[in-house]
Amino acid sequence: MNTLPIGLAKLTRLAFAGVDLSRVAGRLLGMCERDPDHAGALMDLAVIDQLEGNLAIGLKRQAMALSKQRVFRSTCCGANPRLRVLAFVAAADIGANTPLEFLLEGSDIALTMVYVLAGRALPTELPDHDLAFVAIAATRPNRPLLAELEELLAYWPTPVVNLPGRVSMLEPVELAANLTDAGLRTPILRRVLRDELRAATLSHASDWRFPIVIRAVEQRNERGAEKIDTPFGLTLFLGKRSDRSYLVSPFVDCRGRDGLYRKIRLLFIDRRPYACHLAVSEGWSGSYVDARMEADMRRRSEEERFFATFDTEFVTRHADTFEALVECIGLTYFGVDCAETENGELIVFKVDHTLLVHDMDPVDVFPYKPPQMRKIFDAFASYLHRAASAAGETERR
Repeated sequence: MNTLPIGLAKLTRLAFAGVDLSRVAGRLLGMCERDPDHAGALMDLAVIDQLEGNLAIGLKRQAMALSKQRVFRSTCCGANPRLRVLAFVAAADIGANTPLEFLLEGSDIALTMVYVLAGRALPTELPDHDLAFVAIAATRPNRPLLAELEELLAYWPTPVVNLPGRVSMLEPVELAANLTDAGLRTPILRRVLRDELRAATLSHASDWRFPIVIRAVEQRNERGAEKIDTPFGLTLFLGKRSDRSYLVSPFVDCRGRDGLYRKIRLLFIDRRPYACHLAVSEGWSGSYVDARMEADMRRRSEEERFFATFDTEFVTRHADTFEALVECIGLTYFGVDCAETENGELIVFKVDHTLLVHDMDPVDVFPYKPPQMRKIFDAFASYLHRAASAAGETERR
């Protein structure tokens, strides 16, 4: 089993701080020259490639690493761990698995990752562990992985957090239907072929209502989605793209009285919600990066108040919705991107157990964030300890 010399969390932190990763890459390449089978160094290099925008090269280097080794130990935890977690992850881009290194960095939990490959048996030698965690994203390419893993984990010797069968239900189209059936407000999502979209550009396509939000099926990141207001706008969009199918949903206007959008990211840990961020912006997509919160003190003050009153106001206001959401999703760890309408109704835009949560924002600009992130990280670690201990108590009875 290879140890990752640096790991995703530390490398991302360095990149976020503006560190020149070329020097780090040089040291890792030196490790590979001295030991051509050092898969851990190759995996770190694959992360650097992706952080620098070279996805194709990064995935190629990742494949090279996995041809040598499929089990990797993270260096993110403390020296004397009290709990050992084995995470099942997929070979994919750096945002396509639960960000466990960010969640467990500096904790007393040892993290080992095993890469699951479709049609391939798991490595014969897996490290001893107290708890297993399914970190694989619910994408169409990952469906075979999750199905195979569901069978493998049915009689796993340790507790398993986020069972594959429930994870697979987070696939966007199925999820939207399930949320609606559970009485939750979410944009209805459809998978639409290009030819059907071209027909919608014609004036007689009366069953289409604009505006809509559209993105390619293969595109997991909503930052690349576009809002289309008219049939002509759809014509222009299709003229720029060549994808065979797309995900389409009606646009839901969640602007407040001041004309600003507020996107809220929550994490649910063992059924309890935690506030991750509040992005206040002019843009309808509402991403935290695009909101440029660091440039607006009033928006940061609003986010700070949101954290401070979250349990007493926001959670109380949406308690019934959260209870229905937890029951519908059926996972003990997942994230939600949502917003409130002007009349206070909660709209769920995304549910995913791979949403990024981190504490990399500069403390001098966001002094209120470290305590909030620490609250989340501690809650997650405590939950993993409880999950492992509960299984041990059951075995002793």
